[in-house]
Amino acid sequence: MNNKKGIIVFDLDGTLINSAPDLCHALNKTLEVINIPNISIDEVMGFLGDGALELIKKGILRYDSIDNYNIDDLRKYFLKIYDKCLLDKTKFYTDAVKSIKKLRNNNFSTAICTNKPIHLAEKIINGLDASNLFDVITGGDSYNYKKPDPRHLIKTIERTGNKLNKAIMVGDSLNDIECAKKANIKSIVVNFGYSKISVEKLNADLIMKNYSDLENHVNYLINKKPKAN
Repeated sequence: MNNKKGIIVFDLDGTLINSAPDLCHALNKTLEVINIPNISIDEVMGFLGDGALELIKKGILRYDSIDNYNIDDLRKYFLKIYDKCLLDKTKFYTDAVKSIKKLRNNNFSTAICTNKPIHLAEKIINGLDASNLFDVITGGDSYNYKKPDPRHLIKTIERTGNKLNKAIMVGDSLNDIECAKKANIKSIVVNFGYSKISVEKLNADLIMKNYSDLENHVNYLINKKPKAN
């Protein structure tokens, strides 16, 4: 029988880790092959969250039509480059590891639900020596659906043996917060991630400015009683 206080599910890129530098490098190496100018890391941060294919398309569309290129071949090339560099500069956000350890010590389950391919997500978490911090990791190819489809989040939670009414989604983007809303799950949005729009407009239950606030935010939402109808 699961006697955990609850389950905290994290997005990966832009939420737990700052992976933009390595993603930017892989994208620019890919675009060099087709003579598309390099893109700055600030621009790349606005392109993230929808997968490699969309990232490449957005990079090309700044200068040319995607119809002029074999996008799937470029995606394969990008993933090959990224697989080699994904741990060069990627790291956890400040206090993320410490805060997750605190939650686990206080009888919470923790998991990752990301649209990143599962083998890349696991490679990063293993490479950062953090595989023991998460009960479950699911990726964008773990099922036939992914965020913002709520089934991705629901399935992740179910695999930990926790109940949905004791779950919280922590993310940085519309995909994360919309997914949580559709699953009727409470949410926290970080204000330091890769959201394309203002985090205030995402209407998450709480906005988190840094990981030192995570435990207080979690305890507030877990103990908060639902509004009466």
